[in-house]
Amino acid sequence: MALGLSVGCGDDSDDQQGSGQETTGAGGDASGTGGGATGATSGSGGDPSGSGATTGTGATTGTGATTGTGATTGTGATTGTGAGGGEVEESTGFSVRGRFLHDRCGEKVLLRGVNEMVVWLSSGPDGLPEFEEIAKTGANTVRIVWLATESSAGLDQAITNALSQKLIPIVELHDATGKFELLPSLVDYWTRSDVVAVIKKHEQNLLVNIGNEVGDQVDNAAWEAGYKQAITRMREAGITVPLIIDASKWGQNIDQLQAVGPALVAHDPNILLSVHMWWVDGSGATITKELEESVALNLPLMVGEFAQHAVYECGQHPFDYKTLLAKSVELEVGWLAWSWGAVENGDCKDDGPFDMTTDGTFAGLTGWGREVAVTDPNSIQKTSVRPHSIETGSCR
Repeated sequence: MALGLSVGCGDDSDDQQGSGQETTGAGGDASGTGGGATGATSGSGGDPSGSGATTGTGATTGTGATTGTGATTGTGATTGTGAGGGEVEESTGFSVRGRFLHDRCGEKVLLRGVNEMVVWLSSGPDGLPEFEEIAKTGANTVRIVWLATESSAGLDQAITNALSQKLIPIVELHDATGKFELLPSLVDYWTRSDVVAVIKKHEQNLLVNIGNEVGDQVDNAAWEAGYKQAITRMREAGITVPLIIDASKWGQNIDQLQAVGPALVAHDPNILLSVHMWWVDGSGATITKELEESVALNLPLMVGEFAQHAVYECGQHPFDYKTLLAKSVELEVGWLAWSWGAVENGDCKDDGPFDMTTDGTFAGLTGWGREVAVTDPNSIQKTSVRPHSIETGSCR
């Protein structure tokens, strides 16, 4: 999500600007998101104050790849007893096989969780007590909004605190939201020796989302080339964890994921492709169609962000999140809702706020947030499973 920014696609002739928020585009395509505190603006290096923003059967091969039926291999792999009592070969961390994520013990994991703008927490970017509150939903993951201006020590602490609450940490950099030309600068951060050291420390349990919604109108060739280079640079730096890649067009371009995603998977199978469903057409029919098309392509797809409606024109374009939840169970697709709400969203704050809670607590869950987290038959609480390795720290 862009910080307080809504960007439509197509003709840019109908630009509208308001206090702390910009809406751009005609033809009603939804914008990129990323939340943002009240009154924040978009751009690189932002803050919430508005002062600037922000291969065996069925297996695959490659960096962090899997080999053989049901087994995982990797540098430094060890053998232990799995949760079901059978012997498993333990890998160095999570890995993507075909379209599914597996933990280091070989357990398939369907992500169920939320986003939180940890980097802008008034109490500091350590994720506490917010991770404790998120964990009460039974979520198995949290996507941590981060900035390249933050320290590696702070990154280490946020990851550690998420893991202490048995949440799989997904760390994303928000600095290049909507700005494809800044993708290399994100990789500069990830490949810094001190940051690589933190990633290596937590590589058994960590996922890295290279950048949030990097790029608006990016053609397929440029998007493919840019991310191939980014993946290669990060692998050459010693980063073996699964890498998550957001769609362009502020995260929404699922057509590009479907067209170019297979080439990225061929380049490195240990990736997940993330779509942010800020679509003006958020109907159940469209959601079903796009998910089914992606599954038919065997894409390792996840839904990285969604809420109860689009960003562009907010409540005028409702999103059928109940269909998303149901189809995600049927098709085994992971998702994360936007966003928890300890940091107030700037987008649509007066027309159906995206905050799932009123105050960042489990008790404060309300409306669509409570449905997604607790009460819907396909909610986090009713469908989330934490892998044994996260629950116990072991494959045994």
